[in-house]
Amino acid sequence: MKVAYHFKCGDIQGIYDSVFYELIFNNLLRLNEPFISSKILIGDLLIYDYLRQGNNPSDFLNYLFQVKGDIWRRIVTDKVKYFIEDIVFVICFETIPKELAIKLNNSLANEERYLGALEIDNSLELHWWLYGECIGPKFRLLNKEINILIDDNEPESLEYVEDIKQRLKGIPFDNINTEFSNYRHSIFDDKHNYENAKRATEWKQGMDSVFTTITDEIIGKLTDTAPDLTDKLWSINHTFLNAQTGEQYAQAMTSCRRVFEYVTDCLFPATNEIIEGHSLRKDKYKNRLLEFAKREFKSETNIELIVTNTSSLFDEWNKLYELSNKGVHSDPHRQECRRCIIRTILLLDDLIAIKRTPFEVNVKGEKFINDFMNRHNASR
Repeated sequence: MKVAYHFKCGDIQGIYDSVFYELIFNNLLRLNEPFISSKILIGDLLIYDYLRQGNNPSDFLNYLFQVKGDIWRRIVTDKVKYFIEDIVFVICFETIPKELAIKLNNSLANEERYLGALEIDNSLELHWWLYGECIGPKFRLLNKEINILIDDNEPESLEYVEDIKQRLKGIPFDNINTEFSNYRHSIFDDKHNYENAKRATEWKQGMDSVFTTITDEIIGKLTDTAPDLTDKLWSINHTFLNAQTGEQYAQAMTSCRRVFEYVTDCLFPATNEIIEGHSLRKDKYKNRLLEFAKREFKSETNIELIVTNTSSLFDEWNKLYELSNKGVHSDPHRQECRRCIIRTILLLDDLIAIKRTPFEVNVKGEKFINDFMNRHNASR
């Protein structure tokens, strides 16, 4: 999501951006997150024009912060007045995971000049104007490296780079690089407008809804017959989010494979049958899953979908193991691992889609009753 961090700075003499670069980047690097990739927009929060139009300050800030809306916010309540009374400096991450946004906010919470964080919704014209038009992209952060964005290699731009490098001096980035933005987000960029930003935001919100529906159905339907699936999916997510090495990403990928094997065992337990030359023994997970699909649904399209998705999963697993053996840097591992997780989720969604009847409930009621009776008798 897009998140802006706010700081009051009206009493600082001279150039003040370096004060907040040091504050926010040092805090971010200390969090030691395994993967960060975001453009960073910088500038002052220019709300004076709106207030001069006669808007009630309290009503305006409520609208800005969307107090009754669904956006994420951590505005410091007793410092709200500074948005009206002071100059507010903004450091805005174009893309940041919610978990990291929360951690960064918490690390800044006790800073005297910190006013709080706000999720930016570009479908709101006010948000787009203040956090997309009035401020601009200055950096791109890639893990522990930072790129200074410039439009061209003219002398003025190169002088600007040297000046910014001095302002970043002392912050422990691995590298400070230069990147040409080619006038992206400028008046020469015909896609830099509110309508385009609104469409992009609405698309992201729509896709969030799609994936939420998929995950809801996996938990609501597939866990009837595979009751341990919740714990296994949680384990994958936990391992992935906290992974920092190739070995840890490999562990998340192994967990994906175990989900595949576990669900297959639940849907189509192993047998000694051989159907059309295909064994259905314990280790023949792919054959058993395809046989489940054939018995549930006769459409060749659905069968081909299962074949394609399972083949993609096997390819992802093999690629990651090759990367692990070669000792490749963890960044490629993360991308491979993320794709594997997504394909695992989509495969589970495919299985739900082809099931024509409710999944059989697989709850061991007898075991619970027996355990309860044993405990009851023992307590007598």
